[in-house]
Amino acid sequence: MVVIPTRELFHPGSLLRQCLLCACVTLFMLLAAAASAQLPGSAPKEFSPVIPDFDNLAADWWTGWPDAKPDQRKQWLADVDKAWREWSKNLPEEEDLAKQVASVNVRIDGIRNTWVKREQLKKVGVLQDVEFPDTPSILQWAQADAGVARGRQRYNGLQLEMSQMDESVAQSLSRLREKVLELRDIGKKDADHLVATVALFYAQIAHLQTLEEQRMLREQLTAWGDELKFADTELKRMLDELQYSEEADKRLQKAQSAEKGTLEELAKERSAAQNLIFETSDATVTLQEQIKIMNYSVEALANRLELRKQELLLAMNSVLQPDAKKQELSLSKDLVPKTQSIRENLTRQLNIRQRQIVAWAGEDAKSMNKWWRQFEKVDSGLSRVGDLINDVQRYENAQLYVYQRQQGWWQTLGDQIGHQLRDIRNSWRKLANYKLFTISEQPITLRDIAQMILVIIGAWAVSRLLAWFFRRMVRRKRTSEHVAYNLERVFNYCIVLITFLIVLSMVGLDTSKLTLIAGALSVGLGFGMQAIFSNFISGIILLFEQPLRVGDLVELESGVFGRIRDINVRSTRITTRDNVDILVPNSEFVTGRVTNHTLEDPVRRIHVPFGVAYGTDPEVVREAAMQAAERVPVTFSNWQRKTEVWLTGFGDSSLDFKLVVWVNSNAVSSLGDLAAMYNLELLREFDERGIEIPFPQRDVHVRSWGPPVPGVATSHSESISVPHAGSAGVEDWHGDEGAGDGSDDAGGGDDGAGGESGSAPGH
Repeated sequence: MVVIPTRELFHPGSLLRQCLLCACVTLFMLLAAAASAQLPGSAPKEFSPVIPDFDNLAADWWTGWPDAKPDQRKQWLADVDKAWREWSKNLPEEEDLAKQVASVNVRIDGIRNTWVKREQLKKVGVLQDVEFPDTPSILQWAQADAGVARGRQRYNGLQLEMSQMDESVAQSLSRLREKVLELRDIGKKDADHLVATVALFYAQIAHLQTLEEQRMLREQLTAWGDELKFADTELKRMLDELQYSEEADKRLQKAQSAEKGTLEELAKERSAAQNLIFETSDATVTLQEQIKIMNYSVEALANRLELRKQELLLAMNSVLQPDAKKQELSLSKDLVPKTQSIRENLTRQLNIRQRQIVAWAGEDAKSMNKWWRQFEKVDSGLSRVGDLINDVQRYENAQLYVYQRQQGWWQTLGDQIGHQLRDIRNSWRKLANYKLFTISEQPITLRDIAQMILVIIGAWAVSRLLAWFFRRMVRRKRTSEHVAYNLERVFNYCIVLITFLIVLSMVGLDTSKLTLIAGALSVGLGFGMQAIFSNFISGIILLFEQPLRVGDLVELESGVFGRIRDINVRSTRITTRDNVDILVPNSEFVTGRVTNHTLEDPVRRIHVPFGVAYGTDPEVVREAAMQAAERVPVTFSNWQRKTEVWLTGFGDSSLDFKLVVWVNSNAVSSLGDLAAMYNLELLREFDERGIEIPFPQRDVHVRSWGPPVPGVATSHSESISVPHAGSAGVEDWHGDEGAGDGSDDAGGGDDGAGGESGSAPGH
């Protein structure tokens, strides 16, 4: 006896004190629940069954049936049956009515039979004769797993039956509603009212029987589902407690040998059936042998899956062996997918053969039965193959679980990754050897396409590497830019040619036959590809002869002016001063006239014309032009190439000069820009020095429209004479001025002309 001190018992941190508190709280809650249950307002509602009044049959008297307990339903059915039998005794003796009454009695008895059947099914388990021993061997686990698999198939069948029963309940309820509407449409005094009442009651009782059958199936599903969950737990426990068995190892190896022998026999029988098909011409014999071949194929699939199951069991048994070395996972990712594909193909073939037999046999039932037995055998084999596929998948999961438990998670994961990599490699090999098409009797596979792509990528990489190397040489000033560009282009063309030849050899074309291709190509060049070939050859000439280089400032006969940016196979890209890229065919550079301003020496001389007013000192003009040229940054001058100013002529209004200056073409983009630069500086210098740039001047003589004025000369003088707009005005003017003048006509005319210019201000 243990004595606990009081201070320890009621200590705030005492475990015993906490337990006592929990017990008190629980007791208090139970007492409160009991007190609330005894309150007058919370008493449970008593079940009161509704007995139908058959003289005025209600449509919803049965609606409380699904919520009633089994004993309540039994008593309710007994009361309803008693009331029904008493009422049915008073019915008229009619044959149809008697049949309906008998049918109702059968349905009532059917409800009772359903209850009896439910009690019997409670004794039937889904896992019959399945044992889950302690410390099992691998064969015992496999036997238990097979029993659970069979039970799961029965459970799936029961689920299908349950879904059909749900549809039956919906149909029964629909018929019940129809009978209710029929009874409502018939009056009580109508002769058919009794028949409609019996029909409605029959529909109600039939619906209750359907509900009872649905309840029975639901209870059975629940029980079987719980049993299968327990079985899954036990199977997992058995995997945890598996023990190595030498006897199981021997039995599995023996079974493997038997399965392999069966596969060899099936292969022989299949070969014999194929030979018979080739030898015979009878359609019936051919079809029989084809069905046999299908059956052999199904059996071969089943045997391969059985072999796979035995391999997995052997692997699990081996890893359980004490002091065993590292065991690798037995993985096969191809078997299940390939088996599923073959199974689907055989199913399609079976459907085709069935339709074929239906078309042949027609109404011959005996022949149809003979063929259909063979079809059922093949179909049964296909179903067994489907079950074996599920078995293999379960065994693979079990193997993975056992290996993880025995060898560790990381090592098992490494084995999985290694197998997956090998599977990927094998899959790639199979995919790579898949024939896509044929060229010159040479099959082209995905492997060949991949190799071609790798060759092209390699050629591109070599080309980019050469381009980087030449750019680096240019940056280090070990070669010029145009030489590097030309070498890069030549090497690129060589790489393209070599790559083309390699690709041709890879696709199976004989390179010695390229002469035929070259001959055909030459004919094509002579007709449709003449311009392209001409441009290509012109590009080669430009690269090797080097009359033009990248960066040269050129002017074409067509008027295109700019710098060369690229010399390609077909065309050359020129960038103008407006930053517009123009693609010029290479043949235009070879056959046309091209002005290269930077071929040998980028320094060239330009002429800038200008004019000054008469009377300007030419030396002053020369000094001003020289000073303006020096301020232009592109002006080039040395002891050989000096800036000069030439007096080129005497114009109508000016002295004509030319500024002759040497410029560096690489520093400018076009001739127009140079002229603008020098003209701007000349204008600025002339303004500073006061040098006049003259305007064009002309003497203009205007002849009047009227008749000649008497006493006025009609000859033109050197000066400008602008008379008034009419002869009358001239005569009036002479009259006012020359009344007492005494001069003659000729003198007056001349003096008048001169007087007009001299005396006009006096007026």
